[in-house]
Amino acid sequence: MAKFCTNCGRELTEGEICNCRQTVESGDIFQNILGVLKGIFVKPIETIKENAKEKNFVMSIILVGVMSLITGLFAMAILKNAYSLMFEGASSYLFSTTSIDLPYAKTFFTSLIVVFILSFVYVGLLYLVNTVIFKGSANYKEIYSLYGVVSIINTITLAVSAILVFVNLYVAIIVLVFGALLSLLYTYHGLKFIGPDDENKYGYIFLTTTALYFVVIFVITKIFS
Repeated sequence: MAKFCTNCGRELTEGEICNCRQTVESGDIFQNILGVLKGIFVKPIETIKENAKEKNFVMSIILVGVMSLITGLFAMAILKNAYSLMFEGASSYLFSTTSIDLPYAKTFFTSLIVVFILSFVYVGLLYLVNTVIFKGSANYKEIYSLYGVVSIINTITLAVSAILVFVNLYVAIIVLVFGALLSLLYTYHGLKFIGPDDENKYGYIFLTTTALYFVVIFVITKIFS
């Protein structure tokens, strides 16, 4: 007896799995991103709840990749600003006789790669604390999907801060800190969708994960410094 895909109607051989659903989902990724971009500002908690799911893992990698890209641009802006401040008030003679090649490319790619890798580290720690230690129900991909959705906040504030660096450095830092705090707040609220049933454990999960994350960063910094 012939078998047909219930999604597209294509005839299948014995044991064959149709790949049409995967293709459709892949085509919907960018459409989903647009929906998440709007939702994270209009109805953030509901958006996190709807998208902190394993099926959005690939979309979340893309979102984190964009955040990493913007981080690289922000780092370049900071480098340019630091160079300008270093020679602020210097004579025109100094500028005309001094040639300094700023490592823009190295700064950009280093920042991009480090932030992208650290995203997997943070999610790994959150998975360890939430799922392994405190017996939450979410798997790694679900937690990464939560991280990816929340990363939109950081992406937007990083982009704004990169522009503000050339206007007012202090305002740029304030915007950046605001985005970081807001993303942490949403991550905490996201625990109700991926964490254990006992809400009393959420604070311990969040603080333990954050502490471990900073310990890992400190160790890595010491190793490569």
